[in-house]
Amino acid sequence: MVNEMTRKCRTCKEIKNLTEFTRRPKAPQGREYQCKACRSKARFESSSYIRERFRKHVYRHNTVNLYTEATIEEVLSATSCAYCDVEMTRGKRELTEATVDHVYIGHNIDENIVVCCRSCNSKKHRRHIYDFYQSSEKFTDKLWHEFVKQFASRFLKHEANEQEIEAWKQGFKEESEEMKRYGT
Repeated sequence: MVNEMTRKCRTCKEIKNLTEFTRRPKAPQGREYQCKACRSKARFESSSYIRERFRKHVYRHNTVNLYTEATIEEVLSATSCAYCDVEMTRGKRELTEATVDHVYIGHNIDENIVVCCRSCNSKKHRRHIYDFYQSSEKFTDKLWHEFVKQFASRFLKHEANEQEIEAWKQGFKEESEEMKRYGT
């Protein structure tokens, strides 16, 4: 029975305590029509969850959003991790949840982000990509080669050939060593 301390969710049709509903002053009883659990599930299953995370990132870090709609769509449609090639899920807070990683910290441009699993993203953290490659058991030589090929191709705006890929690999290695030497 619905009373003034409960409400029926329009989605799951369950009668729940008012605290299970988000506040909305203009709605009856000052709460949303959908419970928090159903609202969260619906937002996550649609693309609005990822788009909101991009928007909040820009707001929190006081930056400009330089990601194009194509990049956001790439994030939404990614199926495997750029680092370990594991199949990613849409489950929140799972180790295989799709996340966005900056290859170079602080550069918010399309070419600098990759879609990876939460596990790889947290393990890489702020390390240089080459250091992460060297320390990761999952990031094999084959996956490293494929990663560098994809990354270089995005920057070069054409399919990278083997010579260019090897040059990028060498560049990553030298960059990493330089960062260690000068502590940057």
